[in-house]
Amino acid sequence: MLQISRQGGDIEKQSYIDAYEHNKHFTQEETKVNDGFRQHLPKPEYDNFRAYGPRPEHSLKRKICTPDARPDREIWVQATDFVYATRIPLIMELATRDVGPLPAHGSLAETLPVSFGRPVFGPSTDHRNVRKAAFEECIITTDFKVARLPSNLSTHRAATFGVAYVSAFVGLGISLGFKYASAEGERQGPDILSTVRSLPKEIPRDVQEECLHGIAEHERPRRGDWFAIWGASSNTGLAAVQLAKLIGLRVIAVADLTRHGKRLVDLGVDVQVDRNDPSRAIAIIANTTNHGLKFGLDTIGKETASYLQEALDRSRGGQQAHLVGLTALPEEKVPGVKHHNVPIQVFHTVPTIGEQAMDWLEHLLAKEFLHPPDIFVAVGGLESVNGVLDDVKNGAVSGRRIVVPVGNMELNRPITADSISINKYDVENFQHADKLNADSSRIKFAWVFIRYWVPNLSGGLVVSKIKQRTKWDLDSNTRYARTAERYGFEYALTQVRFMAGYGAVGTPGLLLSTENQHESVSFCQALLHHTERLRVMAALLPGPWNPAVAAKQIASIDQYSKGRAAVNIVSGWFKTEFSSIGQWWLDHGARCRRSREFVACLKGIWTQEQFNFDGDFYQFRDYPLKPKPISRPDRPHPEIFQGGNSTEARENAAALSDYYFMNGNTLKGFQDQIRDVRERAEAHGRAGQVKFAVNGFIIARETESEALQVLQEIQGKVDKEAVDALAQQVKAAVTSTRTKPAMASMEQPSTKIEELVQYSDGFRTKLIGTPAQIADRIMLIKSLGVDMLLTAFLHYDDEIQRFGEQVIPLVRKLEAEGRGKDEAYEISLTGDVYRASKQ
Repeated sequence: MLQISRQGGDIEKQSYIDAYEHNKHFTQEETKVNDGFRQHLPKPEYDNFRAYGPRPEHSLKRKICTPDARPDREIWVQATDFVYATRIPLIMELATRDVGPLPAHGSLAETLPVSFGRPVFGPSTDHRNVRKAAFEECIITTDFKVARLPSNLSTHRAATFGVAYVSAFVGLGISLGFKYASAEGERQGPDILSTVRSLPKEIPRDVQEECLHGIAEHERPRRGDWFAIWGASSNTGLAAVQLAKLIGLRVIAVADLTRHGKRLVDLGVDVQVDRNDPSRAIAIIANTTNHGLKFGLDTIGKETASYLQEALDRSRGGQQAHLVGLTALPEEKVPGVKHHNVPIQVFHTVPTIGEQAMDWLEHLLAKEFLHPPDIFVAVGGLESVNGVLDDVKNGAVSGRRIVVPVGNMELNRPITADSISINKYDVENFQHADKLNADSSRIKFAWVFIRYWVPNLSGGLVVSKIKQRTKWDLDSNTRYARTAERYGFEYALTQVRFMAGYGAVGTPGLLLSTENQHESVSFCQALLHHTERLRVMAALLPGPWNPAVAAKQIASIDQYSKGRAAVNIVSGWFKTEFSSIGQWWLDHGARCRRSREFVACLKGIWTQEQFNFDGDFYQFRDYPLKPKPISRPDRPHPEIFQGGNSTEARENAAALSDYYFMNGNTLKGFQDQIRDVRERAEAHGRAGQVKFAVNGFIIARETESEALQVLQEIQGKVDKEAVDALAQQVKAAVTSTRTKPAMASMEQPSTKIEELVQYSDGFRTKLIGTPAQIADRIMLIKSLGVDMLLTAFLHYDDEIQRFGEQVIPLVRKLEAEGRGKDEAYEISLTGDVYRASKQ
C-alpha cells in the first residue's frame, strides 16, 4: 500500500507490509465474528497493490489475509472500484458492493445504518489508522462513514465522492461556518459547526482550536455573500462550488477556463476568472466584490493561497476575512485575515459529524442536487495502476478522477448489444434511464418531434414513398415520449410550421400529407404534461411570435412542468410561409438580427425584475414578467437552442444561446464549425458556455448491409416532385444569404436530392449500421465537442425503444471506459467513415 505527501506529491518511505502482521492481532484476539453472517462471506483473502518507497512501480500481491471488523461500529466492505486523484495519485476512495457489519454482539447489527449486501460508498481517508488506510479489494471502515448508493448513481460515479466531498463539507461547514441548514427546501442540511461545538469532549486535541474557537458566530457567511475558490476545477473545488450554491452564496471560481470553463458554468458559478494571470485575477475579484470579499478557499498550495489572501477584504467593518488552505496556507499572516486548516479528523472520530456528512451526501445525490466530477475508467484492475500513474504524470487524464474497477467488474470484455441486460421494472420506474444518464460528461440524446425531423406533423421524417410506421397524433407522440424518457432520451424537439408543400402539387398522401401540423408551443405543453423527465423544446419563429407573448407562454409552461421547458429559435427560410400569413419577408441578415433581438429579449424578460430594451425590432419599458420560469444553478432560465450555417447564425448562437444546432456534415466541416463558434463565443466573453448539438438519422440493424439496404430503399423511393420543390426553396434560401460561411470548409445546406430526402442532412452524420458501429461513431462525434445528438427514425413505433435498448447502453459503456474524450484517437478508429466521400 502507499501513502502520498499532499505537499510534495512524493511517495513517503512508509511500507504497510507490517500492517498485515499487526492486523493478525485484531483478527485473533479482538474480533468475534457472528457465525450466521460469516457463512455468507467468501474466504477473506484479497489482492493488494503495494509501493515500497519513493516513485517505485507498484507490485501486486494476491490472496493476502484481511482484517476482521472490531465491535466499535466497524464494518468490512468488499470493493468494486477505487479512485486515484489525478493531481495527487493517492488511493483515497472506494465505491463498494458487499457490506458486512461484523459486531461482536448481534444486537448491535440492528442499529447499523447499512446491512449485508447493501451497496455503499465512502472515503478511505483515515491514514492515521493503518487498519483503515486501504486494502485495495476490501476496506475496514465505520458505519458512520459510508453512504448508501442511490439508484440513480453508478458505482463508478459514486467512487469519486469521498475525500473531495468530506474536505469541502468539513472545511466549509466548520472552518468557514457555512450554514447548510439555511439551504432551502429539500436541499437543507446540517449545521455542523453548531454540532461540533456541542461535543467538545469528542473533538481530537489537535483540531480543538479550529473547531471550538475558529470563526465567530457573527462572522459566518449569509445568503448573497461572495465566496472565492482558487483552484475551483479541482475535485474539492467542484464540491465546494456546489455546496456554496446550495446555501445561496455568490461564487467566484479561479481556474483554467479553457479546459474547465464549461463545467463551472454548468455548476452555476457566478463569476469565472482565469488563473493564468494572478495579478489580473486578484484585480477582477476585488472589483467584482467591491473589495468586500470575506471568504476564500484555496485548493492548490501556498503560492495560490497567498494570491487569494491579497483579494480578501482586510479592512472594512471590523469583521475578519477568512481563508481556508486545503493543502497549505500563506507563509505571511496579515492583519484582518484569519487562516484556517481543514479539521478532517472530526469526520473520523466524531460519529455525529460522519453521520451528518454521509446522510446529507446520500440525500443530495438521490435528489440530483450534487453532481459528481468527470471520470476516467482504467481498464485492467489493479494490474493497470502503474500505467494509470504514467498517464497522471503525463497529464493525459488531467481534470478527471481515475476509477479503477476491481473484483468482478469486466469492462474490458467486448461490448455488443447482446451483452446488455435491461430489467423492465427498472425501465418503468426510471432506474434504467437514471443509470444510463448518471455521468455528467455524457453525450445527451434527443428525439425530434418537429422541425424537419418528426411527428407533430403528418408524413414522417423522410420525403419518400417508403412505408413508415410513424404517426403524428398526440396519443402516438405521448407513447413515443414516455418510451423515450424511460430508455435514456433526455430531450425532445417540436417543430414550428405554418404551412407545408414547398409549392409542390405532389402525390396525394405523400409530401402533402404534411399539411397536418400541430402548433409547437401547445404541443410542447401537452407532451410535458404526459411525461415526467423529458425536456421538450418548443420551436419559435420571430415575426409570428412577439417575445413578450413567447416569454410569458414558456415561463408558465416551465412552471407547470417543474423546469422542463426549452426553446429553439429559428429565423425562417421559407418565403412563401411568411407571405401566406401576412408577415414581412426580410432579407437573411435582417431575419438574423431580429432573431438576435428576440433571444436577448427572452433572456432579459426571464431574468430581470424590470426589463428594458430598445432595438430595431422590439422595444420594452419596465416590463415585469411574473411568474418567471424556474431558475436553477445549472439552468438560470429555459435553455435556448439556435441553429443555422450562416455567419450571422453562428454569431447569434455564440453571443446568446445555450446550444448551437448543426446539420449533418463532413468531419472537417464539423471541426471547423465547432471551432468557429467557440472562437466567437470566447470573443463575447462566453468561453465554454455554448454547447453543440448535431442532427442524425438513425438506421440501426443487425448487419451493416441490412442498414445500408434500408437507406438505399428510402432514397430509391424518393418523391421526386416533392423533393424538387424543396430543393428549389433551399436554393432560394441559400441565394438570399448575403454572407457566406466564414471558412470555405463550412458547407451550405445540401441541395442534392439524395440528401434532401431526409431534412437537415441527417444521413451525412453516418449513424447507419449495427448498434456497435453507431455507438463508435457517436464517440467520434462526442470527441469533436458535441454535447447532444438529435435523432430521427424511419419507424417511431418501435425504433425509439430499439435505440434505447441497443445503442444508448453501448454508448454509456464506451463512455465509462473513457471513450469519446480523445479526438485524435476516435478519428483513428472511425474517421474514415466521414472522410470517405464529400456527400
